[in-house]
Amino acid sequence: MKIRDSIIGAYLVILSPLVHADINSIDRTNILNALTDSIEQQYVEVKKIDEISSALATFKTSPAFTNSQSQEQLASLLTTELQKFDKHFAVQWRNPNENQNDKTTREPWFSKLSRKNSGFNRVEILDGNIGYIDFWGFDALSEDSKKVVEGVMGFVSNTDALIFDLRKNGGGSAEMVQFISSYFLKPNTHLNSIYWRTTDSTLEFRTLESVNGSINLAIPIYLLTSSETFSAAEEFAYNLKHLERATLVGESTKGGANPWQYYELGNGFRAGIPIAKAINPITKTNWESVGVKPHIEALRDNAFSVAYKIALDEVKKSASDEYQIKEINDQLEELSHNKPLIATPKNSAK
Repeated sequence: MKIRDSIIGAYLVILSPLVHADINSIDRTNILNALTDSIEQQYVEVKKIDEISSALATFKTSPAFTNSQSQEQLASLLTTELQKFDKHFAVQWRNPNENQNDKTTREPWFSKLSRKNSGFNRVEILDGNIGYIDFWGFDALSEDSKKVVEGVMGFVSNTDALIFDLRKNGGGSAEMVQFISSYFLKPNTHLNSIYWRTTDSTLEFRTLESVNGSINLAIPIYLLTSSETFSAAEEFAYNLKHLERATLVGESTKGGANPWQYYELGNGFRAGIPIAKAINPITKTNWESVGVKPHIEALRDNAFSVAYKIALDEVKKSASDEYQIKEINDQLEELSHNKPLIATPKNSAK
């Protein structure tokens, strides 16, 4: 997130626009020095600062740095170097001589979410009475987005198990994570905390006292993850995993846990620097750089089938309706004819 009053931006990645312009050695050095100073003054992971400063000093003498020919190239190189330490670091360049409003830019994350059904692509009831929810972002919490979520939760409220598909979910609002989690956990459950270096203070996120709809504390939940699952989506998975409320199936996630803010570096450059960090109340740490490791590892394309089979087996244990049991058996039979589903992904994390 950028500042305390903008928690909705807690976990978004920053991308550099592709604009070409020449840059000289003096400007390169000035930008790198300003970047180093900003990190030393603002970066939340204080224990990492010396290592990052040393890495930037070494990078200053590298051929990649000295041979960089454009602002765009330098921003990209610095972003790559910094993301070795924290996935929410980024350096961006915007041409100060151009009107940014006249350029074609990437649509803002939350504007896109708001325009496209708060990120929910697909919600359905699968055979066997398994709910399936596919969404690509956690929208800012508003009256409109709450209504969307309430509709989704109402639609799946009578299912016997739930699958949340986070494989393409790029994150968003910590408050939306809190809101959705409140449908499956006891009120006032401590989900996560955010520590702010600037104020040396910690903000706790807990489930709400009530939601519009039923709270289901027993329904089995399965979360599908991939190496693209990022930020707030990782928090959702990490929280439910360590609260032992969901089973994660898929790949280890991308690894971004630290909210950020922009700082101007001069000459059109600015840096996204993490100024806060997530602290899980159970693990006392977070998923930054290491990602969230699933309970059951499966390649992303197989994760749905793996989770669906597990959910069907679980529901079958308590099913009594003969037609539901037949549906479950039919689906299990179909799944049994597929190729082996479980495989170990290349990346691994905690």
